[in-house]
Amino acid sequence: MILIKFILFLKIRYNGSKVVMVKDNPTWAVVATVDEPPALVQAFVAWHLSLGAAQVFVYCDRPDDPLQDMLGHLPQVTTVICDEAHWLRVGKSRPRRHQVRQVRNARDAYARMQAEWLLHCDADEFLRAGVSVSDVLGDVTQDTDCLVVPVAERMHLKGAPVATIFEGAFRRPFRDRAAKGRKLFGPDYDLTYKGLTGHAQGKTFVRGGRPLQMSIHRPRPAHNDQDISMQRAAADTLELLHFEGLTPTYWIYKLSRMIHALAERDGMPPSDHRRKQADALIAEPKAGSLLYQRLKCPDDAVLDVLKSRDLYVAQAFNPSDALSRYFPDTAIDLAPQSIDAWLRRKKARVLSYLHGK
Repeated sequence: MILIKFILFLKIRYNGSKVVMVKDNPTWAVVATVDEPPALVQAFVAWHLSLGAAQVFVYCDRPDDPLQDMLGHLPQVTTVICDEAHWLRVGKSRPRRHQVRQVRNARDAYARMQAEWLLHCDADEFLRAGVSVSDVLGDVTQDTDCLVVPVAERMHLKGAPVATIFEGAFRRPFRDRAAKGRKLFGPDYDLTYKGLTGHAQGKTFVRGGRPLQMSIHRPRPAHNDQDISMQRAAADTLELLHFEGLTPTYWIYKLSRMIHALAERDGMPPSDHRRKQADALIAEPKAGSLLYQRLKCPDDAVLDVLKSRDLYVAQAFNPSDALSRYFPDTAIDLAPQSIDAWLRRKKARVLSYLHGK
């Protein structure tokens, strides 16, 4: 009986002359550290539960965040309030840099999870799967430590209605030389990374129980053990949809937060394209919306190039069914105006930072 169960538990695959074992129907979890409008986090949670996530870890960066009450009815969700007791439990006092807080929380979730895989991403990133996520992970050989999920970044289509923060199409990274990208897309290409205003690296599912440490994009060997060789694979039926810049105001806020953090020596050194975006905003603080339009709203010529190179994803994204399933008695407002109103209430100091300099 034990042998039969073991055979059902594993599939045998052949890779050349090598026999590898693949697990059927593995479970997976997702973790994010959040300081976001509650409606966005509710959409994030509902969407990933609808895809089959066994666990969702939500670390609330603000101790007064109301999310614990909003998510408490969902047994698959672990909500962690990041107060001083939490930070002392996971290591030290609260790190000043939010990237460090994200990593520390992801490592805590990795240690606590009961699922077999963990995806670390942000609350504005939504996994999209052409097939069952569990089936995809089940096809990953046992000698593979992590599965890299490529990213596609949301862009707004000029003239299209914007009823929710999830409207628009998506743009994949341009993988060719920067000089060629500049020629195809114009001088503003230098303010992007491979054509994206955010990251182009994607995010990673990490298999549990390995001597690995979670990080932002890719795991690292535990204890900086350079002798450990991580085995990676790339997912071709999964994609991470990044709503980088939920609204123009939100995008300006995130840039202003980075500029403020750098001024206070709280932030990580930005990537080159982020620094150029910040410099452009510092040069013209009142022209942030125009900068957003330049970088996030491609014209017809750019759209034609994207389509011709399979860098354009037209498929719409709509989490409303998932929200209705997991929050049936809650009215959740995803209108851009509501998100901006939350920003003005909660983040006024950062929003006004450049104008007060």
